[in-house]
Amino acid sequence: MPASATRLPAPRTAFLALATMPVLFGLSFAATKVALRGFQPLLLATTRFACTALVLLAIWRLRAGRETLTRADLRRLALLGFISLTVYFAFETIGISRTTASAASILIATIPIFVSVLSATLLRERQAALRWAGVVLSFAGVAVLVVLGGGTGGGSLSGNLLVLGAALSAAIYQILAGRFLTNRSALCLTAFQNLFGALFMAPLAAVEAALLGVRRPTTEAVLGLIYLIAGCSVLAYLLLNFGLRFVPASRASTFTNLTPIVAVAGAAVLLGERFTGWQGLAAVAVLAGVWLANRRGVAARTVPATEV
Repeated sequence: MPASATRLPAPRTAFLALATMPVLFGLSFAATKVALRGFQPLLLATTRFACTALVLLAIWRLRAGRETLTRADLRRLALLGFISLTVYFAFETIGISRTTASAASILIATIPIFVSVLSATLLRERQAALRWAGVVLSFAGVAVLVVLGGGTGGGSLSGNLLVLGAALSAAIYQILAGRFLTNRSALCLTAFQNLFGALFMAPLAAVEAALLGVRRPTTEAVLGLIYLIAGCSVLAYLLLNFGLRFVPASRASTFTNLTPIVAVAGAAVLLGERFTGWQGLAAVAVLAGVWLANRRGVAARTVPATEV
């Protein structure tokens, strides 16, 4: 599809989906930490993708009027699955096992910055000044929120770099997925990306098992895995891919900065952790940044080839 292809008008449900998505992803850091108590990182990821693929492919095959996929489509889906799941979750899962959840959340919040830079350089999208301001303001709010919420201490450099690599791969995925979704459903993309993600991850998990062995899953680890499958891999990714069908990646990605707010709020409600006034102001900055980046009049425009 050419870079200048017209995207479908964005309904309100697309923005609602993008706003709901970080709520589900925000709880995934804790769920991953719990699940890692009973699973090796890559085995956890492979099991998660395989179970999700089985569920979604069954639903997709039963759907009336499902898409007819060409070999070219399957190659694109394989690439998207490799980038979004195999690469992303190999980096993120191993990274989280070596760093703190707070450090991981601030590094994942760099996704909108990566997306904006890649959109400007690769897709030749002209980013309005207010959008850049929104991205920076939102990221600054996340940084303050995480630092005041306990800091990033306790994490290792290797773990932080792995999570940062996950953020870059997520940005690449969002750009590529948005282009594919102009004429394909979110269900189709989510189902096949999980299938290919599991296929690519399985050999890595086998090597991990040979080197480190296989743990005996605990009950809480299994519950964490169930949430990661149902809440994140199925529902959150369906919501993200649905939103990307209508909203450019450079706008949609800013919603990911709501994730740390959910993480901090969840800790305050569920674990009794203190939520300070400074954290409240930081959360307002994140919300304001997301609003600035997505308000009318600041939509990015793709530069036609004639303008190059």
